[in-house]
Amino acid sequence: MREYTKELAGFALETRFEDLPEQVVTLAKKHMLDCVGAALAEAAEPRSQIVRRYFRGIGSSGDCRTVGHGDHLTVENAAFANGILAHTICYDDSGPSHPSVTVVPGLLALAEKYHFSGKEILTAQVMGYEVFQRLNAVTAEAWEMRKRGWHPTGFFGSVSGAVQTAKLLGLDLDATQRAMGIAASLSGGLSQNIGNMGMGLHAGNASRNGIVAAHLAMEGFTADPQPLEGRFGLMDALCGPGEYDISVLTKDLGQRLGLLDPGITIKPYPNCWAHHKVLQATLELKARHDIRAEDVEKIYVDLQMDKPTYRYLEPKTDLEARYSLSYGIALALLDGELTLDQYADDRICRADSVEMMRKIVDTPAKSATGQQIITIVMKDGARYENSVRYSKGHPIHDPLTMEELQAKYRTCAGRLLPQKQVEASMEAILSLEQAEDVSHVIDLLVKK
Repeated sequence: MREYTKELAGFALETRFEDLPEQVVTLAKKHMLDCVGAALAEAAEPRSQIVRRYFRGIGSSGDCRTVGHGDHLTVENAAFANGILAHTICYDDSGPSHPSVTVVPGLLALAEKYHFSGKEILTAQVMGYEVFQRLNAVTAEAWEMRKRGWHPTGFFGSVSGAVQTAKLLGLDLDATQRAMGIAASLSGGLSQNIGNMGMGLHAGNASRNGIVAAHLAMEGFTADPQPLEGRFGLMDALCGPGEYDISVLTKDLGQRLGLLDPGITIKPYPNCWAHHKVLQATLELKARHDIRAEDVEKIYVDLQMDKPTYRYLEPKTDLEARYSLSYGIALALLDGELTLDQYADDRICRADSVEMMRKIVDTPAKSATGQQIITIVMKDGARYENSVRYSKGHPIHDPLTMEELQAKYRTCAGRLLPQKQVEASMEAILSLEQAEDVSHVIDLLVKK
């Protein structure tokens, strides 16, 4: 059997910062900024104290700080906490699934533990994305996995984290393959937990698993060297034998990095990326026709209730609302925007929100294209229809500009950090390749 795991690991280990195109380095910094911003926004939420209390309760301490509140934890636990923060609020990037929340949190912890330079961290970050996106491509973007109950973030992210950690720690090819095997066995995540704090756990565990796996492999811990393509390996377990194309794992390896093509979406709205085409179409209709919420009679759209990322018809919490297409449509029509404010606790069950959601008629479509069409019928009989082919944030067709990304970061980070620190931290991340020791950048990500 061709050794796909070995080929992929070898490429990751051999790639140097000097091999990375300037555009890739810029993209990596943008995605790091976006991920850190999501983590800081979540750190401002009261529920973020739960994990803090957990670590205090078990007496855990170490030399790595968490994003936001700066709790001192061991390297793997800091990665765990950072990953939960980055993913829970659902404002992180999407590839599909969620690369950065399994790549960046571990890198921040490792940077503080071992004082890596910005160039070392950025190179490992790009390789983490490469592994994650190739696993995603093998599983045809993992939609069928989700519908069977597997949430791919926890699986792909564990293996990606093992590779990037192995690269940073200087492991050889054999040890890196073993680290990938260990990480594959550690990985997990259920779609049933989409819409609650368990979702964040998938990213936190993946971030921790990669670090644990690489350190165990460094000490000589063994695992199968073909954990991805083996007959009883990760791909067979997730997809079923013969239900995937393993050759995609190494196809055109090194010719064009995944961070460039297909790229990773940076979200303009703090909810499930799968909803964004319909939500953008709704916002465009409201602006184009000056739609007033009280004049809407009915809304027709495919709510795609067979998918776990569309589960909540009438959400009761902000986390459920982020995976409710009906809620997103309702608030787009009510407020004409979708920001963190639309997902505040006092908006979820408000009477006007519920009333608008109940005007939505689930209209199953016959095609994937049809699922993105929304039709709004007004009380005066007017009928408006719209669809969007590429939603805002698409990495190739409609990416967020640097100015838009910076505005998003200011909003997210500003929920916890003072403005001067927000600006300083943003500047540090966007010039990360100049940092001789990234632990100094962590100083700016902790509330003083």
